[in-house]
Amino acid sequence: MTSAEFRILSQMLKELKTEMRAIKQVVDTKIEVVAKTVMDAFQGFGILDPDEDTWTETQVCDRYHVSRRTMYNHRKEGRIAYTRSGSGRNCMIRYRKADVMELFASERA
Repeated sequence: MTSAEFRILSQMLKELKTEMRAIKQVVDTKIEVVAKTVMDAFQGFGILDPDEDTWTETQVCDRYHVSRRTMYNHRKEGRIAYTRSGSGRNCMIRYRKADVMELFASERA
């Protein structure tokens, strides 16, 4: 290989390296945007932290304009998961937001 060929080859490698860095920066930026979008979506549906993203039965009834009896029927028929704290009339029933959204989305479909 002559010195002229070596210089040309070296220049081409430098250009390729610069192009690869630019492509990597674009891909990294796009990955960050997609990751943020996915994380926001997961948090919005209560998937990342189910204890933090829950609604009480009253909140669900108010938001979706359904009665407590309707929610009881959904629980009784196993259509929605829930947690109960306390007992009797003083118990607190909570639902994961993601489960509530899924239930009412499937009902309206």
